[in-house]
Amino acid sequence: MKETYLFFDIECANNIKAEGYICSFGYVLCDGDFNIIKKEDLVMNPKAPFDEGLLKPNGPCFLAYTKEYFLSQPDFTFFYDKIKELLTAPDRYSVGFAVENDIDFIICACKHFDLDYIDFESYDSRAMATSLNNVQNSLSGWMTFYKEDVKNLTAHNSCDDAMMTLLLVKNICRQKSISLSDLLLQSKENIRSVKNALETRKMKTYRKYMYSQIESLYNIRCLHAKSRKLKGKFKLALNPQRDLEQIYEINSIVYENGGILVRKIVPGCTFVMEDSREHEEWMEQPRYSSVNFINLNKLFDLLGTAEPEFRYQSHDIPDIEEQIQYYSV
Repeated sequence: MKETYLFFDIECANNIKAEGYICSFGYVLCDGDFNIIKKEDLVMNPKAPFDEGLLKPNGPCFLAYTKEYFLSQPDFTFFYDKIKELLTAPDRYSVGFAVENDIDFIICACKHFDLDYIDFESYDSRAMATSLNNVQNSLSGWMTFYKEDVKNLTAHNSCDDAMMTLLLVKNICRQKSISLSDLLLQSKENIRSVKNALETRKMKTYRKYMYSQIESLYNIRCLHAKSRKLKGKFKLALNPQRDLEQIYEINSIVYENGGILVRKIVPGCTFVMEDSREHEEWMEQPRYSSVNFINLNKLFDLLGTAEPEFRYQSHDIPDIEEQIQYYSV
């Protein structure tokens, strides 16, 4: 079967608690020589309130249709099978601009309407252009950069934005004197996938949950402390690459041994550093004159126990999004 290439773009009516609500999916389908096979804008009811700023002509992201027109259309469930076929057809390659956002929007839509996730990969044209030219631009900015006449195209019309994405990639191919198929073969590092996006969302939710657990220990004294070996306030500066459960355990040890955890350095507190660096630029400042600087090893010496061996964050984490929706924002 002959290879085909799908350039697509998505617009959302709103972004509520980091969840996008799709109101249009536009695409341009072409062959390897950029000959257009079909283009279309699938306009849909987001089944969510609109961000009214998107409906104002002088706003930063003016939507291409009226609110009434969006609301008169079917919702994502009506278009699900078609979008899935467009993205997963055999010998089909898809390309977006900042496509990780579009992938996340599709994940959100499937979640909102209780549909199976659409498992696909897509190339990010923004990353390709940025890497090639060492310049960062918006999609319209790249059109100016490549001197493309796009007066007949409307920004934030998904189909037109998909066409501008096609024009961007076409210009990259010209600049590199390379075919579309060869460009994508050389751009594996610019592939974004639903699988990776789901893992990222899972880790983000887990991190928010764990940090909320850690912060629950702050600015309070443990009434049933195991010991009073630690006195006063403690500010911990732990390596964020540590396993979050280990970070929670270390904070808990300070809390359970009489220390009061604080988020910021305050006069008279103990500042616990991850390693043995002196940080003289801090220690010599007058506002830190009453601060006691120690490293993590010294903290555990005070407790009479060994410092735990450093453990990097594992990717084998529990899926808590369904149980704890609050932390998915």
